Amino acid sequence: MGIIKNNRTQEIIYLNTQHTFGRNRHTSNTYLSEQDISQSHALISWKGSHWYIQDHSRNGTLVNGEYINHATVKLSKGSKIQFGEQETTQWEMINLDSPSSYLKSLENPSKIIELTSCHAFPDDEKPEVLIYPGDTTWKLEKNGEALDLIQDEVYGIDNEKYVFVENNILEDTMDNGHVVNNAYFQFILSSDEEHIRIKIITQSQELDLGERVHNYILLALARKRLTDVNRGHVLGDQGWITIDDLLKDMSREFGKELDVYYLNLKIYRLRKLLLETKPYGYLFSNIIERRYGEIRLAHRYFQILKEEECIGEVLAVES
Repeated sequence: MGIIKNNRTQEIIYLNTQHTFGRNRHTSNTYLSEQDISQSHALISWKGSHWYIQDHSRNGTLVNGEYINHATVKLSKGSKIQFGEQETTQWEMINLDSPSSYLKSLENPSKIIELTSCHAFPDDEKPEVLIYPGDTTWKLEKNGEALDLIQDEVYGIDNEKYVFVENNILEDTMDNGHVVNNAYFQFILSSDEEHIRIKIITQSQELDLGERVHNYILLALARKRLTDVNRGHVLGDQGWITIDDLLKDMSREFGKELDVYYLNLKIYRLRKLLLETKPYGYLFSNIIERRYGEIRLAHRYFQILKEEECIGEVLAVES
């Protein structure tokens, strides 16, 4: 993400998508106390694929030794920015990466967790807490329960307290909802159902998720949803299965006793795979939906093939 560093104090600032600097504590993301600083002095913002600085002040802003006054210039790595006459207002652009949401430690404000993918705490092998992107915001999952992360709320993660900062790029070039609503999951089974391959079929591409252990989880959830659809259940009630019943089914399938920890580990790895599948996999990373003690396949549309014959499907009706 975009980062600037104060040349005098060595303070680090992680830039928001729209980041204001000024002497107004209530409206500025970064408060500057010097008397020659305007209430709303300057704005650094992410546009397209670059960072820009726009001056709003009475006295102007120095960028690489040149004054800009009510003007906008593009920033580069190493750009020198000075908001006032004092040395304490001198900053340097040290990172040009695009903005992203993050968690900031309350004990150590310079420590952040940049949210770019699916994150497991304390680590990938023991995922007691999962953080992953949902449809509209980041989600935190713990003990089988998922909740939306809320701006400026504090969360306990791995024995440390963090505040959540939402810092997403405004999407203006792609209708992600159109991609999701016109896609379906395709389950391709071998004759003995020992092999399960999954693809995501969109209007323009096929995303091949391959054959993996966690595919059985999605297949079991798809079959439960198909049963409920055929029984005429309303949309909100379709597909829910208790965690205990799913684990019993999986234990029978794999011939060994499985527990919630095993299930959560496989779901984490599934989410991670989706986030890493280009170009649209990340749009489906919230494929598993949870409520207290229950779980379901979150996507409405799917098709189950066995030896190239369709044995069940729920597909969107073309308008």
